Amino acid sequence: MNLFVDGLPSSFSSQDLSDLFTDFGTVLKAEVVKNPEGNSLQFGFVAMGTSQEAYRAMASLNRSIVRDHSLLVVLAENQWSAGRSHYSTQDTPSSFA
Repeated sequence: MNLFVDGLPSSFSSQDLSDLFTDFGTVLKAEVVKNPEGNSLQFGFVAMGTSQEAYRAMASLNRSIVRDHSLLVVLAENQWSAGRSHYSTQDTPSSFA
């Protein structure tokens, strides 16, 4: 199950994102989305092994503070309908679509 994570520190790597979610289960993939210059757009996607793991991570990490940044963690398929329209679907890595 895929999660959308917004509000990441600009220095956060995909490995940092994966490490953040490993306490909640199997992380199949974690990716911080970057612009063409390689700078973080401060959001990313995490694929968890099961829906139970994803919900547990979401319940624990949503609105949590990481490196002075408040995180938004929601189901990836819901983030477009939740008013996140300033991100286009082209920002979603193909492996998460």
